[in-house]
Amino acid sequence: MSILTCDNISYAIGVKEILSDVTFAVNPGAKVGVIGVNGAGKTTLFSIIRGALEPTGGAVYLQKDTEMGCLEQINDNKQFTKSIYDTALEAFDRLIAMEEQINVLNEQIDSGDESVINRFTELNEKYLREGGNEFRGKTAAILKKFGFGEEEFGSPAQYLSGGQKTKLLLARLLLRESDIILLDEPTNHLDIEAIEWLETFVRNSKKTFLIVSHDRFFLDRVTTDTLEIEHGKCRMHSGNYSAFKEKKKQLLEAQLKHYEQQQKEIKRIEAFIENQRRWNREKNIIAAESREKALARMVKIEKPKNAPKSVAFKIAGSSSSAQEVLSVRGLSKGYGGVSLFRELSFELRHGNRLFVVGANGSGKSTLLKILTGREAADSGVFEPGYNQSIGYYDQEQQLLDLENTVLDEIWGVYADKTMSEVRGMLASFGFYGEDVFKQVSVLSGGERARLSIAKMISCGVSLLILDEPTNHLDIASKETLEDALKNYDGTVLAVSHDRYFIRALATQVLEIDKKGYAEGYTLFTGDYDRFLEKREKLSAEVAAEKQETAGKLSFEEAKKAKNRRRSAENRFAAVEKEIGTLEARIKELKARQESDEAATDYTLLNKLYAQTEELEEKLWALYEEYEQLDQELNG
Repeated sequence: MSILTCDNISYAIGVKEILSDVTFAVNPGAKVGVIGVNGAGKTTLFSIIRGALEPTGGAVYLQKDTEMGCLEQINDNKQFTKSIYDTALEAFDRLIAMEEQINVLNEQIDSGDESVINRFTELNEKYLREGGNEFRGKTAAILKKFGFGEEEFGSPAQYLSGGQKTKLLLARLLLRESDIILLDEPTNHLDIEAIEWLETFVRNSKKTFLIVSHDRFFLDRVTTDTLEIEHGKCRMHSGNYSAFKEKKKQLLEAQLKHYEQQQKEIKRIEAFIENQRRWNREKNIIAAESREKALARMVKIEKPKNAPKSVAFKIAGSSSSAQEVLSVRGLSKGYGGVSLFRELSFELRHGNRLFVVGANGSGKSTLLKILTGREAADSGVFEPGYNQSIGYYDQEQQLLDLENTVLDEIWGVYADKTMSEVRGMLASFGFYGEDVFKQVSVLSGGERARLSIAKMISCGVSLLILDEPTNHLDIASKETLEDALKNYDGTVLAVSHDRYFIRALATQVLEIDKKGYAEGYTLFTGDYDRFLEKREKLSAEVAAEKQETAGKLSFEEAKKAKNRRRSAENRFAAVEKEIGTLEARIKELKARQESDEAATDYTLLNKLYAQTEELEEKLWALYEEYEQLDQELNG
C-alpha cells in the first residue's frame, strides 16, 4: 500500500499553469528523486504535499497516522532567532509543551488541588512513553554527529554559515523521525564529506524520502525512483538519475518513431479517402466514409514535446598559445592565528582542468580570491604565464551590480555590441523577451549564476577561475556548462563540490586537508575516479605508516598503551553489565508504575517516577560511554 498518493494535482497562478494533473504514488521506504528544470514546479509540488499550499485541483492522500517532515531551502528570509541547541530542540516542541503542562499540574497538586492528579498521572506517563527523559540527550548527541561541539550549543544560530545552517536544520528534521521526509536541495552548501554522510544516512534509513536535487551524483547514490516534472506534467521512472536518463532517451526515441509511423499511416489513409472521393461513385464514397470513421476512431499519438529551453553557449578562448598558464609557489594563508594552508604549490599548463576540493572552511575559495587579487597571501608567490587573460566566476556573485538591469549588466562589458547582438547572447543564456529588462536584484540564484557566467566567458580568456559554478543551476544548465567547458580551448581552475561535474571534467584534483596530509594538501593527476582510487590507496599507506610508527614505540610507551587498552576493555565489560542491570531495573520500575498499588498511591507513584528518571539519566550517560569505548577499542 502506498504511503503517499498525489491524485491529479494541478496548480495555477492566474492563467499560468504550473502543474497539471500530476498523479503518482510512493511506496513506504522508497527514495524518490524529484527532477526538472528551474521553474518546473518541484518546490511548488513539495509545498502542496506538505499542506503549505492549496492545489487548484486534485488531492494528496497519506497513509493513516503518517508524519511528514521537510527540509526547505535556506534563503535570506529564513529567520534563526534561537541558539544552535534550542533550534535543534524544536524537534520536540510537543514534549516541551507536555513538560510545561506537567509542571503546572505539579504546582497545583503541591498547593493542595487533588482534582488534577489523574490528569497529571496520564500526562506524565505519556511524556515518559514518548521519550521525555531522553530527548535532550538525543539532541546533544546528534548535534555532535553533525560537527557541533558542546561549546557551540549556546551560540546564536543566525551567525552560522549556509552549510552549518543546513546541517542544523537536517539535525532537527532527523530528530523528529518523520515517516516521510522531504528534502529540497539538501546538498546545497554542504561539503563533500557532509554529503557523503547524508548519502549513507538516506540509503540506510527505512523512512520514505522525496528529494529535490540538481546533484546528479547524490541522486545516483541514494534514489530508488525518479519523478520528472516537465511541462507541468510528471512521469515516475524506476531507478536512479542515470537509469532515468537512459530510459527517457529510449522512451523519446520510441515515442517519436511511433508518432512518425502513425503520421505516415494517417497520410496514406487521407490519400486513399481523397482518391475515392475523386472517383465519386457510390461504392467509392462508401469506402471513403468507412476510412474516415476509422481515422476518427484512431487514438492519436502525441508528438514528443521538446525539452524546456535551457542555456546554450560556447566559451570563447583567447589567442594566447603559451603552455605555462599559472605558477603557484609556497602560498600560505590563515586568519586569526589559524592556518588554512601552508606552502601550497602547483603548476597549471594549457588545457589543464584542475579542481580544488576539501571540507568547508579549508580555504578553497580563499585560494581563488588570492589568485584573482581579491585577497593577499600571508606568504608565497603566484605568477601567470605570458599573455594570459583571466575570467573569474564568484559563487557569491558579488561581481554583479544589483541596480543594473540584465541588459545593462552585459552591455557594460560589451559596449561595442549592438542591441540585437547583446539580446541574442542573453537569449543563449536563458534570458528571453522582457527578462532582459529585469533588475539584477530581483533575479533568482540560478538567473544570477547564468548572468555571471555570461559576463565572464564571451570576451575570450585563456584561464577560467570558477568558484562553485554549478550552484543554483538546474541539471540541464549544468550539462550545457559541462559541454562548453569540454570544448573550451583554454585552462580551467575550479572549486566545486559537484562530484558529477568534477568527474565529467577534471584532469587534475588538488585536495586541501591539513589533517589528512603532512603538507596540508596533495595534488593528484588524473580524472576524479582516479583521484578517489589514489586517495584510498594513500589513506591506506598513511594508516600503515602510523601503524609502523606505533610499532616503533619505546617499551614504556607500548606498555602504557597496552595498559590503557586493558583498562578500556575492563571498563567496556563493566559498562555493558551496568547497562543490562539498569535496563532491567527501569523495566521493573515502569511495571510498578502501571500497577494497581501505584495507581492509588500518588506519593509512591511520584517516587517511582523520580527513581526511573534518575536511572534513565545514568543509563543515557552509560550509553554515551559505551559508544566512546567501542570506538576506542574497535574504531
